[in-house]
Amino acid sequence: MKLRTGNLASAVALAAGLFALAPGAAQAFPFAGGPDDGFVGCDVVGGCSITLDEHGNISGSFLGFFGPYDVSLTHIASTVDAAYAGLEVISYEVIGKGGIAPLRLTAGAIGVCDHGVTDDGLACTGPDGDKKGDVLIFKPGIVDGSGYGHTIIDFLSDVMGPFAWVTEYNVLELGPEGNNGATYQTGATGFYPNGVICPGDASCSPADERMTYFIVSDTSVPEPGSLALLGLGLAGLRFERRKNA
Repeated sequence: MKLRTGNLASAVALAAGLFALAPGAAQAFPFAGGPDDGFVGCDVVGGCSITLDEHGNISGSFLGFFGPYDVSLTHIASTVDAAYAGLEVISYEVIGKGGIAPLRLTAGAIGVCDHGVTDDGLACTGPDGDKKGDVLIFKPGIVDGSGYGHTIIDFLSDVMGPFAWVTEYNVLELGPEGNNGATYQTGATGFYPNGVICPGDASCSPADERMTYFIVSDTSVPEPGSLALLGLGLAGLRFERRKNA
């Protein structure tokens, strides 16, 4: 597997500490953020994952059965968009190919709720009502001439407090203040026939592609050497904090 990432160690170490607190806390929405092609091979839950935070760190693990995978996960210049006025926006680019298919992610917006979320995941609850602490916006782009899919992920953060945003689905933030985040796992995605993206169209059946996102929503970037990555596996993540000299 060939995998190029931006600030890989920091992002994975941050997620390791966070998600050891709440294993198995994922919630699923059928489409947003999942591979849009039915031949990517990320069919096993947890087989393909992306970890990202609000500080420019992104990493991934791609262990689907159509490997080897060639994926670039990169922090790019923040998006300039009037719709994002007043929000901190960190943008990432995902460029990849999984075996015989481009790795491109389905459009949509996923919210992170600070206090509570409805059972159907359609709204945040709590003192702020349906306001989000963070939002991931997936914006699929081209499939280039070499067969690589392109996607932009915009990470919107609550610098000035929770904000209103229309999302397809929402997940609950977990963990203590200052070291928290959420896990979002897509449902079955990837569409037939011929790679056509057609969610909601009865003539186009979904495949079984899946993606898991570890969203680090409220934590500081550790100083070099302050966290050590012990292991990253499908069963979970764990971490060890090293003593400062």
